[in-house]
Amino acid sequence: MLADDIGGLEAARESLARERLEELQALARTYRNWSVKELAHALGRQPGRLVPDSGMPKIDLVVGLAKALDWPVEAVVDHLIKPADDTHRAKTQDAPADYARLYNESLIKRLERDYAEAVRLAVRAHAAADTPTRSAAALILEAQAHEACGSYTESVRCLRHAGRIDGVAVDWRMFGDSNLANMLFMQGQSTHALGIASSVLEYLGSLPETEAARSARVTASWARGHALRTSIPLSNFEQWRPLAESARQDFKTVREVTDALLSISGERRSHYGTMHASVEPVLLEVDALCEPESAEQIVRTLVSMVRENGTLEPGPGERKAWAAIALANTVKRFLDDELQRRGILEIASSTLRAHAVATSNWYFAHQHLEIEAERRRMFSGHGVAARALDALEAKLVAGVLGHIPAARRNADEFMAMYANRDGGRA
Repeated sequence: MLADDIGGLEAARESLARERLEELQALARTYRNWSVKELAHALGRQPGRLVPDSGMPKIDLVVGLAKALDWPVEAVVDHLIKPADDTHRAKTQDAPADYARLYNESLIKRLERDYAEAVRLAVRAHAAADTPTRSAAALILEAQAHEACGSYTESVRCLRHAGRIDGVAVDWRMFGDSNLANMLFMQGQSTHALGIASSVLEYLGSLPETEAARSARVTASWARGHALRTSIPLSNFEQWRPLAESARQDFKTVREVTDALLSISGERRSHYGTMHASVEPVLLEVDALCEPESAEQIVRTLVSMVRENGTLEPGPGERKAWAAIALANTVKRFLDDELQRRGILEIASSTLRAHAVATSNWYFAHQHLEIEAERRRMFSGHGVAARALDALEAKLVAGVLGHIPAARRNADEFMAMYANRDGGRA
């Protein structure tokens, strides 16, 4: 029975892919005013073989179609593989009366780290939603489950979908946009994240203080604070102190609002508890920028945070990972002793690696790879061979390059670091 279900699903996917490929080819013909023969010539195919049976074209056909349409290659790929929209979704037996149950069960499954089930229940809640706000809320819930299991691209897709729904209550719209700003920051798109988060925070000033509005405020403050923090260079940073002050105020807002949210009973307590625990080390990094005389003590405090005896529970684990990032940045800015700096960076890198492997957090994995690449360059400069990354780190490279668009500019350097490409086993 399971094999039959899988076979039916694959057949449906192939049918949808063929349909979309035919649509794009028809659009290209109209755009260029080409005949079928002219399109086939441009794509390097026979007129009768423009659409493969599977519906999924080879890379040369995708590139040719992108050129014919004057589209980026990624836009063609996204159109071919995006999930079916609501008109293609199979009808479920869930009724609007089931919405609250499905929504709450999805929340519970996410807290239990059963992310696949959390996504499935959120999709069902979206299908059962009978108002625009409920539809958007279910999509935001699905996006958060995707983020938790490392599917950043799917998370962004859900949040963008939620933002396109007309008639959503404004506080929920702001909550969705704040989550989108945070996801874009994690994907390395800090400028875009900064713009969205700033707009959300500006608009929230005119809204009543609902729970959704408070959640939007804390998430947007978190995203904007990080977008500002990461825009400050590691050298010649003195003139950027006003930006650090702004980031510090955003993180203080996160601390204050999470205090308030944690006083509210509900299934999301764990999420804001993690954020509340994680904001302290991030604040320490910007404190060092605002008050350089405190940098030495801050480094010692961050080292002690990174070395805390934690578990893989989200709160302490994520707190240690953020402390590792803050430690690495503070050491690079304020520690002159190269030997000490190298040792502390190794501690920070190892902490980030452990958390990324345990949780598929591609943001932390990206920071780990950036530190490893820097340490590798240090070793090379001293004539010492740097080690190749192991199999787990090779998986981190693949995940980072797949989910963090900003990381792709360093793809060659990251690819060169793991086994089979530089010193690994054949």
